[in-house]
Amino acid sequence: MKIRKIISAILTMSVMSACIIPIAKADGLYSEKFDMTKVKADKTDGVTKEVEVPDGDYTVTVTTGGKTETNANIYINGGERVRAYTLEAGETQENEQPVVPKNGKITVQVKGDNPNVTEIEIEQLPTREKAEKPTIYIAGDSTAQTYNYTKVYPQTGWGQVFADYFNDDIIIENRAMGGRSSKSYDNDGRLDRILTEMHPGDYVFIQFGINDGAENKPERYISVEDYKKLITDKYIGEVEKRGGTPVLMTANAAAWWDEENNCFMESRKDYADPTREIAEETGCKFIDENKIVTDAWNSMDKDDVLSGYFVCEPLESKAYPSGTNDTTHMKAKGAKRVAKLIADAIPENVPELSKYLKGDETFTDIQGHWAEDVIKTLAENGKVSGVGDGKFNPDGTVTRAEFLKMAMDSLGIVGHAYRDGECLDATNDDWYCYYLQGALDKDIIPEEMIENCNVTKVTKTLAEATDDKKAVTTDVNVYTGKFDGDKPITREEMAAIAVEAYNESYRQKKGEPRFYMLDSCLTEQDKQAYIVDAVNQVENKSEIEIPLCKSTAQNLKSQKVTIPKDGNVVDLGIIEPKSKQGWGETDAIVINGDDVSLVNYVQCAVASGLMYGMSEDITDYTINSENGTIKYQMNTVDFAPKNTATRAEASAVMNRMINML
Repeated sequence: MKIRKIISAILTMSVMSACIIPIAKADGLYSEKFDMTKVKADKTDGVTKEVEVPDGDYTVTVTTGGKTETNANIYINGGERVRAYTLEAGETQENEQPVVPKNGKITVQVKGDNPNVTEIEIEQLPTREKAEKPTIYIAGDSTAQTYNYTKVYPQTGWGQVFADYFNDDIIIENRAMGGRSSKSYDNDGRLDRILTEMHPGDYVFIQFGINDGAENKPERYISVEDYKKLITDKYIGEVEKRGGTPVLMTANAAAWWDEENNCFMESRKDYADPTREIAEETGCKFIDENKIVTDAWNSMDKDDVLSGYFVCEPLESKAYPSGTNDTTHMKAKGAKRVAKLIADAIPENVPELSKYLKGDETFTDIQGHWAEDVIKTLAENGKVSGVGDGKFNPDGTVTRAEFLKMAMDSLGIVGHAYRDGECLDATNDDWYCYYLQGALDKDIIPEEMIENCNVTKVTKTLAEATDDKKAVTTDVNVYTGKFDGDKPITREEMAAIAVEAYNESYRQKKGEPRFYMLDSCLTEQDKQAYIVDAVNQVENKSEIEIPLCKSTAQNLKSQKVTIPKDGNVVDLGIIEPKSKQGWGETDAIVINGDDVSLVNYVQCAVASGLMYGMSEDITDYTINSENGTIKYQMNTVDFAPKNTATRAEASAVMNRMINML
């Protein structure tokens, strides 16, 4: 015999009496069981039970099942269907639903070909006391809901990441659900569930208006007049009855571009304006999310908003292999931006919640630290967080995967969904696989950082061809080897990822990289040998130009050197060649150390100002050639390339990348 949920048994209907079974409760709360075995189901309306009850919160339990197959659809208070199921003969099932009375009554209706209703129990819940920690409940639609990352990433709701901006003294419960309007959310019993769970002192953020005007979907559609009444009477009124604070919000803004006015237009006005009216008429706490977000979009470049926050490029997501043009549902970066905008609006609109924002968080272990100001700034903007107990651990280590995530998130570089066999040693179970896959696809990770690296270029088919849609193909590099994401990152590895990530972000904006790699930069020893060789090969010339690197592709301004004759000594002083456009007027710097395996990235990171050495000096050089002696000086840097990078160093690099963009 199968078991469904709570109860499974063969019912003997004949032994059950058709009566009301009152339950006496010492606390005086209403509770009754109704025997429904003698109630004949109507072909159209099924089985209906309407009960007058005292004001309060309730649970309704409907028990169905019998000797024959059961087909049941449960409706509460005249709303939309809240349960639908089929049971085999001999099975029973209990279905519990939170309920708030409507006009002093609870109405339970069970329809179906054979509903087999045996019992309905209505039980009043006790009044809840104030909780130790307050809770923010989010009642809303798909723009706020929490998504299953393994299925639809990068689609993300702002409610999914809202908790990132609050400290541990408050709880965030995201109850938003896609496709819901204010009407269907209520009819589904989702609002009732919040009302029956919440405590005095809790908050309910109410955000609808996207699906409410869908006239072609009657389960969602609600007129503006009825919308205002429902929001006012139930969403606001019932929350306040329970000692909670409703926070009304306009619908989240879509990224709808107005070609005529060259800006993002205000969206969802048909219900946004009535929502503003409700807030004014009731005095309810109010956050005008639609306006706040629209203003934010219009402060940015159009393409940055669309590509960074909404639409997916091919290969970016398993769920949308060919990409998307969705301008309503957000990617993770967009959801985080909206969540931050809402959090930033709290001090002005819901000031009593300000004390729970992370911006007020202070770390007890960064006072006097060289990175104190940087860490504070990043923390206030939600870019970094502590390790718990009010600490940041600035001198703690950072793993390769952690810094990769920091760099990509800071610069707005999207990751890509994990593809089997293409993500080195990471799998879909590793939290950083999205970042690693994207970094590999965008060539952000140097091959030198991949153990046993092998790269193969393959052509990927992203969607099957149909009659009206051609298959999308693209060329990608498939990497094999080992990334070792949990390994602490070294300073030179951090330089490499920082340079490549910055170049990718800059390339997205400008169409070309900003930093040009100093390919095969000379070490101190090689450089001198190279210059000696250049001097000795010159015949019948009074001067030559000495580059600092073997490659001329970087177009460094070379140093003109007068060749000494007859053993004379020429002192060139300090050689200060200027780097290529994009670096600014920064000197190229000699990186000391024979153990620098990523010297080209280190050189670029130092010359561009992304990173600094552990110490700097001016080094004297003397070159004895067949034609005489050349003396000169160069700026040198001790970089400590193999040292493990710290959380403070990673924060500083991230802050510089953000500022440089």
